[in-house]
Amino acid sequence: MPKISIFKKFITCTLAGLVIYASALRISFTFLRAWIPLRFIAIPPFLLLAAAVIYAVIWLFRKTNNPATLAFWQGLIRYGVAFDLACFGWEKLFHLQLVMPQNKLDMPLSSLPSQDLFWVFFSHSYPFACIIAALQILGAMLLLFRRTRLVGAFVLLPVLANILLMDIFYDIGISVVIHASIMLSGTLYFLFIEFNRLKEFFFVAKDQLPALSFSKYVKMGLRLSIIYIPILLIAMHGNPDTDPQLRGKYAVKQIIANKAISSAGCADSSLTRVYFEIKNGCVFEFNSPQRRWYGTYKKQHDSLQIKWRTPAEKPGFTGVLSPVNNNGTILLTGTMGSDSIKITLQKIKLPH
Repeated sequence: MPKISIFKKFITCTLAGLVIYASALRISFTFLRAWIPLRFIAIPPFLLLAAAVIYAVIWLFRKTNNPATLAFWQGLIRYGVAFDLACFGWEKLFHLQLVMPQNKLDMPLSSLPSQDLFWVFFSHSYPFACIIAALQILGAMLLLFRRTRLVGAFVLLPVLANILLMDIFYDIGISVVIHASIMLSGTLYFLFIEFNRLKEFFFVAKDQLPALSFSKYVKMGLRLSIIYIPILLIAMHGNPDTDPQLRGKYAVKQIIANKAISSAGCADSSLTRVYFEIKNGCVFEFNSPQRRWYGTYKKQHDSLQIKWRTPAEKPGFTGVLSPVNNNGTILLTGTMGSDSIKITLQKIKLPH
């Protein structure tokens, strides 16, 4: 009977406890909180975790090497990960996940926190959600059969890794990150215990493709070309952000048209926002995102010209632009059609 290492015993039991705990806790909060008080809802999952850790300690001291015991705890890991991922998949299919409240869909994107931006993006396409759901359910089913266990792990690995990265970088929440980390660890466990087989398959076994008859230097040059050719092309293309100091969003503080002073925002036709974008893009907004002029600008020293692309019939701007000062204030002075105009702009700092 092969000896089971102390490390393997402890990791297997503890990971099984964590997987079952995380899965049971999420299922309880999602589906059972209508019947179980919130102050009690975490108790059963916690008891399962505690039981797994206690048994791990007992197993270590008993020094038994029964393969059936190891298979039981590994089976718990498989079932816990599979059940959790399958639930996520079915929830997506039945519109219980990746759904965004209608009121938030009408809010400006810049006002939404990163978590809401995440949900807005993924709630936009139900077919895409179905594809993710299918991968989760398929991977979960494959994980439950011994012959397809590795295939299931390879199906679920990129799905879980992608979910974890999005949870982290879109600030979905620490509890969600921990949950995804546990499920990813449970999936990686089955790859680690098959390390020798995977090493043999990926690095030792001979492939069936014929070798190219190029010199090793040509081969190395071709391999490295995926690095230096894109970098060279990008360098030749140039930086689309030709004026990073000017680029940004500006609030219109004052407009003087034909020597008549008007305040921004008093009427629907009032200019309220000005945007200077990359690739010399320029946008004038008149009190609403639905009232915008889109164009391009040319800047040479202090001179500035703006031509409108949409609507094309609007008069362009020709004049001078004062440099952006420390307070982010600039002044546009010139003409639009037959009108002389002077616009005071204040740069708006955007959240990062």
